[in-house]
Amino acid sequence: MIGYLGSINKIDNFNGNINIVQNVSDNIDSIGFWLTSDINSSKPFAIGTEKIFKKSNTEFWDDGEPKVVQVEHPVQGFIYKIYIDEPILKNYGSTTEDSYNLFMIERDEYCDYFSAKKRNLTWKDDAILLNKEEANTAFRNTLVRQGYDGFLLPNCKLQSGVTDFFCMFSNENFHIADIIPIDDLDK
Repeated sequence: MIGYLGSINKIDNFNGNINIVQNVSDNIDSIGFWLTSDINSSKPFAIGTEKIFKKSNTEFWDDGEPKVVQVEHPVQGFIYKIYIDEPILKNYGSTTEDSYNLFMIERDEYCDYFSAKKRNLTWKDDAILLNKEEANTAFRNTLVRQGYDGFLLPNCKLQSGVTDFFCMFSNENFHIADIIPIDDLDK
């Protein structure tokens, strides 16, 4: 299987547990590694910001020395064309319902949301997720116990269009075929 992984940071090879920084919404980034079947659909996951510390030009200590401040710095990362050896994927495909919604509904079983609303909250309520890491870990572990290496969201609607969107729980079987800087995609 071939997939495209967008990441803010540069990785030369996937050996061991690599921390891949991806710009993924809805608090799902820590479930696993998110890939698309289309190179252009992976681009938004490789664009984001990183926090850096620098000397301020406007804030100074009493002795006149500039303060060190934390700022958001824009980052354009890389797209990785990856070969994956025959993964076993849970398929959230449906002819009647959106695959992303099906996945998120199943994940909601593990989520604790907070909001002023007095009803059962879901991912669609824009509530605060109180247990992101625990919920994502529990969801992932449930699928791993069922024998899955990840899951597939076919014909998923993303920012840049419709693509097959999938999540892999481990990068052990990733083989990098190509590394493409985001700047090169626009050429």
